[in-house]
Amino acid sequence: MCGFVGAFNKQITPNIDLAKAAASIYSRGPDMCGIESGNYWKVAFNRLSIHDLTDKGMQPFKHEDVTVYMNGEVYNYIELENEHKNEYTCRSGSDVEIIPFLYKKYGLKFLDMLNGMFAIVLIDEGKKTNYLIRDRFGKKPLYYHKDNDNLLFASEVKAIKKLKKLEVDKTNIQINFACWFLPQPLTLYKNTFNVNPGSYLEYKNGNLVEKQWYNPKIKKNNDSEKEIEKNFIELYNSSISLRLRSDVPTGLFLSGGLDSTSIAKFSYEKIGKNFKAFTAKITGKEKFESTNTDVDISSKLSNDLGIENIQTTLDYNFYNKNIIKIISNYDEIFVNSGVLVFYALAKAAKENNTSVIMTGVGGDELFGGYPWQSMKARRINNIFLFLYNKIPYSEYLYKIFLKFNRKIAYVYKMLSDYGVWHAQTLVFNLFFNRGSSDKKAYEKRLRALSKNYFNTTNKSFEFQDTYNAMHYADIFTVMGGQNYLADMGCMNSSVENRSPFEDYRIFEYMMSIPDEIKIKYGQKGLLRKIFTKHLPSYITTAKKSGPTMPIDMWFWENGKIKAEVKFFVDANLNLISKYLSQEISNSIKTDINWLYDAKHSLRIFAIISFIIWCKINISQELKNFNIEFEQLLNYEK
Repeated sequence: MCGFVGAFNKQITPNIDLAKAAASIYSRGPDMCGIESGNYWKVAFNRLSIHDLTDKGMQPFKHEDVTVYMNGEVYNYIELENEHKNEYTCRSGSDVEIIPFLYKKYGLKFLDMLNGMFAIVLIDEGKKTNYLIRDRFGKKPLYYHKDNDNLLFASEVKAIKKLKKLEVDKTNIQINFACWFLPQPLTLYKNTFNVNPGSYLEYKNGNLVEKQWYNPKIKKNNDSEKEIEKNFIELYNSSISLRLRSDVPTGLFLSGGLDSTSIAKFSYEKIGKNFKAFTAKITGKEKFESTNTDVDISSKLSNDLGIENIQTTLDYNFYNKNIIKIISNYDEIFVNSGVLVFYALAKAAKENNTSVIMTGVGGDELFGGYPWQSMKARRINNIFLFLYNKIPYSEYLYKIFLKFNRKIAYVYKMLSDYGVWHAQTLVFNLFFNRGSSDKKAYEKRLRALSKNYFNTTNKSFEFQDTYNAMHYADIFTVMGGQNYLADMGCMNSSVENRSPFEDYRIFEYMMSIPDEIKIKYGQKGLLRKIFTKHLPSYITTAKKSGPTMPIDMWFWENGKIKAEVKFFVDANLNLISKYLSQEISNSIKTDINWLYDAKHSLRIFAIISFIIWCKINISQELKNFNIEFEQLLNYEK
């Protein structure tokens, strides 16, 4: 919805120029911009108009001695306004205006009343206390850096970098590679963090304290499958209805999967044809995955419903023209090629006058959609779960298992080093399984992080369910990473994304359903069964398809590009050895096929992205972000 950057100070109004910092995140709010200050605070705000397109919707909103800025949406703002209409009258149609009043009436407990996604700056001048508040699932980012005099904060790290020179954190760079995302609350810079999901920072008299405000109590639910279906559909319908609220056109990122197709169907039942669907057509994917269901199913469903479906082609040409601009926008290292979909579709949405988009993020966590959650994997895991925490971890033993059998090493890692394993489930040791002396540093940090978020998870569950606990902890890992990818990709084109599966009512209800019920019919089996009454069989019986780009195929079909990419990586091995590990650099030198073989698309994409990120953010030798990838390759010669 918006973007902001600002500072708190314990003694004076911060004497800093926020204009350049605000300009660096202009795409988050191109409709209106403003800078305001008060006692011990200063904030620059960029507005993306979603509710009340007039000037009345511009932030901040104030009530008595409370000032509020918010990036995100309060979906149930109409219900909150109606509930308090005898006490407070809003003068605008903004979803944010009610918040200062709610805070004055309820204190921070008002957060439990909000159904939405939000990063909030709340300034209580009466109590001389300021807050940075993040929503339950970390849908909206909120970064901070403690300076000697000021607490700096922003919607993106790049804005803080305009105010303060930040030092890169090598260990976090390695974690970014090892996990394929950055677990909460890490950034790639020292002493710079994201506020944890469901948490707030309290700043008073120069002191900073973080507290968890989202603390649900999840009890085991013994509903029958029929009752689960009824309750879920009721909640899902409500969630979609709330997220369709907008004063600007809405749309949908539509693939062939259960999550996005169900959003399309339920949205159609509410608003008819008054939305557009955007689909990514990935060139070469049908060869890569032996299926093209994303395009085929989305096209068929759109035709069946009579909604407009706009297809965007992702191919080598798109990569060549856009990859450097995308990496320059990204505050993390752009290692997941599937994220290109968000950038491409958001650009198409903006070009088609669509500023609000629905996505299917969160469905896999609620219903068991990851490969390690399959029945086959669970049978292996369940055999050994009774040994969990009883087997000491040994790097020496792990390497022996790894040489003998990767799957055995994988299970051993899960049992003996669970925190690290959980954070790496997407791409377990894709790089560092080749041996790295730096593993100890990043794994130590991952263990400390996992201890914190599993402690948070365990406090919320009032019954024992190992896999549901894993899903809940995904708020800080995989789900947090996906939310960041979607937010950055969409906001780069000034498009807001909303995720109906991440309604806290759905999340808490499905976490109360024993995991064995949700997966008894296979991966996402219960959801698939529920949707058989609502979706065509060509959707519910379709094979799952992922968004990975066949980057290797794009390169290797062009002999010239293949040679130039090889030269580019070889010429920048120093960056790999310095900021990743010497072992990875050596493996590229000695066993070049593991990087350039057509079977290693993820590695190719990640290594190239890492080098470009370094040239932008560390050496800063790459300053023109509008050049094409091939131009960069030519500069390297």
